[in-house]
Amino acid sequence: MIVRAQIAWWPDSALPRDAVSINPHFENTIGIPGAGDWEQFADDLATAMATYGGNAYQTRVSIYDAEGSAPVFPEAVVTKLPGVHSASSWPREVALCLSYYSENNMPKRRGRLFIPIAVLRSTPGLRPDAAQRTKALDCGTLLANAGGANIDWGVWSRTDAAFHPVTNSWVDDEWDTMRSRGLRSTTRSVATHAEDN
Repeated sequence: MIVRAQIAWWPDSALPRDAVSINPHFENTIGIPGAGDWEQFADDLATAMATYGGNAYQTRVSIYDAEGSAPVFPEAVVTKLPGVHSASSWPREVALCLSYYSENNMPKRRGRLFIPIAVLRSTPGLRPDAAQRTKALDCGTLLANAGGANIDWGVWSRTDAAFHPVTNSWVDDEWDTMRSRGLRSTTRSVATHAEDN
């Protein structure tokens, strides 16, 4: 069974719109588990991600059948540190891209996850430094180790209906912008302009 794990963090508030998330895919290599098995996997993943990067934020992991037909309901949902928030001072749109692939870096065998700077808890400079890049790579290590030997983190190609376990990952020294993660505006500064005669 191929599943998509929606890993969501709430660094600033409990409002659903303020969550930032990543969506890695996993495969159970020994067959289709029961609901309880995915519950345990979601619990383990949520425990690891709730303190990833040195943060302590409300974290929710929802597991969905990646091969299912709409509507797809969660196989399991686990929340850790409910109600725990710590207002971040970093732009929510800023992220580091964790790129990865399976065996060969080619289409349908590669993917990307954009790790939010608020989750990394590190002030962005002109370029990500080695410590920030390593911290983003650590996310890949957590995903690769999640669920033990019978669960693989990988690339899911719906087009090919094929799953490929991740073998390599990297993080470049460049920030990425995820505009959809931005906060909603709360105020506006305005000006009027008149052409001088």
